[in-house]
Amino acid sequence: MKKQGLLLLIIMVCAIWNSAKAQSYSIESFEGQSVKIQVSEKTNEKSWYTAKVSCLTDSLFLVDYNAVKEVHILRKMFLEIVYDTRGGSGYQARNTVILSIKKNKINVAILVNSFGKAFGGDIDGTLFVTKFNLMGNNKSEFKLVAHIYDRYKSSSNSQKNYLKNRSVILKFDSVRNIFYSMRKSVTRSFIINNPKTQQSNEQLINGSLPIISLGVDHYYYVKGGWYKKGYNNNLFKEYYR
Repeated sequence: MKKQGLLLLIIMVCAIWNSAKAQSYSIESFEGQSVKIQVSEKTNEKSWYTAKVSCLTDSLFLVDYNAVKEVHILRKMFLEIVYDTRGGSGYQARNTVILSIKKNKINVAILVNSFGKAFGGDIDGTLFVTKFNLMGNNKSEFKLVAHIYDRYKSSSNSQKNYLKNRSVILKFDSVRNIFYSMRKSVTRSFIINNPKTQQSNEQLINGSLPIISLGVDHYYYVKGGWYKKGYNNNLFKEYYR
């Protein structure tokens, strides 16, 4: 086979492979137009998956992505994607991201950890699960209900074991198109971690921030994006444009 023919065959196989791994979903934009959102996987230079989420004129990338577990269309206007993430030794984790479209731009309404399971060792059977239910039919009525199941199980320290079931109602910010559980006045410096550049820098944050609080995890909406609060005032973003 000539080199040109071999090259063409490789390109065709790659195109078929990428097409097979891409999924397309139709939702309604806030302007009332039907929009398709495509989710496709790709392997980055560190041999870990990144998912590309795109519409006709915009795209973003989910980091620490492994595979889609569930996809739901909520009230025609939101796309909910539940996907496996990098958990670690003895721990399995998933995230939930909810997206919408306004003015041909993809909005990240929430991005949170929604599943964690420990197996093996002292805390085998520890489990955290959050399921979401969208209420209301328009922007003035939307509320996102988070149903949280939280179980801690220790074989060596059973007095610390617990089982909690609770629900948290997230309000809808119709300007930012995000869901949040509270607002908090914040004036402090954070270490902002940028997943696109893989660089970190210290920034002073001063203002009233929308916050999502689900169990032990807290998420801050800073300068148009959701960040997970880590230790030592670190803020981690799990997607980029």
